Amino acid sequence: MGFHVREVWNHNLAEEISAMEDSLRHYPIVSIDSEFPGCLRPTPRHAGEEVRFADMKFNVDSTDLIQLGVTLSDEKGTVAGIWQFNLEFDLDRDLHAKESILFLKSHGVDFEKLRSHGIERIRFGAAFGGLIRRRSRPLTWVTFHGLYDLAYVVKVVGRRPIPDTAAEFGNVMGKGFDAVVDVKYVARYLEGGAAVAGGEVGLQRLADELGVKRRGEAHTAGSDSLLTALVYSKLKKKVKHVVGLDSYVDFVYGISGRISRQSVAVGTTPPMVIPFGNCRLPVYRIAVPVPVPVPVVYRSCRPQFPIHYQHRRNVPPRLSAGMGYLAAV
Repeated sequence: MGFHVREVWNHNLAEEISAMEDSLRHYPIVSIDSEFPGCLRPTPRHAGEEVRFADMKFNVDSTDLIQLGVTLSDEKGTVAGIWQFNLEFDLDRDLHAKESILFLKSHGVDFEKLRSHGIERIRFGAAFGGLIRRRSRPLTWVTFHGLYDLAYVVKVVGRRPIPDTAAEFGNVMGKGFDAVVDVKYVARYLEGGAAVAGGEVGLQRLADELGVKRRGEAHTAGSDSLLTALVYSKLKKKVKHVVGLDSYVDFVYGISGRISRQSVAVGTTPPMVIPFGNCRLPVYRIAVPVPVPVPVVYRSCRPQFPIHYQHRRNVPPRLSAGMGYLAAV
């Protein structure tokens, strides 16, 4: 099967959002990957969860998303399409880690085109949030080591800083995303290989272990989102005889607790409606048992490189106070 990454810029955003909305009706698995300008505050490898989360919040609040890759697929692993959203980014204005930019340039990211043709962030947040709001069925959001990926989606759609604690952030995700799967978390259940390492593997190594071939350039959001989707499809078949979905759905690698959801059976109450940027988003409440979390070894965010400041202070940007998170707080 051939795979084509659909490049999305400011001029064709509306057209591609419409195409994605058509696909979501039959392909409810949304695999995402983000490219961002590095970590302004690198996290020590053995830092505690509170420090790791605080560093993530600082980094995401202080910087802006560069690319968001989205691959839509179904339960059988059939891929409907791959989109790479290229957001506006100006190296003369936006905070970044210099070596991270060099790294992304070496993998084909065109920063000159991002500056001149990138999608306006407010416009993208409204369009992507509206797409989620209008969904006709619950969606499963799939990531790999996805704490930063999910946080950037929360930020760009909600247009407010990340909540102050991991628990509060978990509440936001529980209200904004129907179900979340972090493939790095699931990898711990793979017999041998990744399981021996406690799930402490990279996406490419896990793909190689499962015999999944990459399509496109590594470290570009579209290609990485596709690889995440293909790896998840293969991995869930490998682990289904070991654990059920309840053992890994709604766990994000890097947060020890489970994403908080109301324990109300589907169909017993109408969907709760919550603010999602300028939109309103229905959330379906799902009752699931909570297993004992498996201890994990954490890595800091990637990539970790020196900070490069250009015409901005080392402070989080001032954001609109009235826009709301993914969820009501």
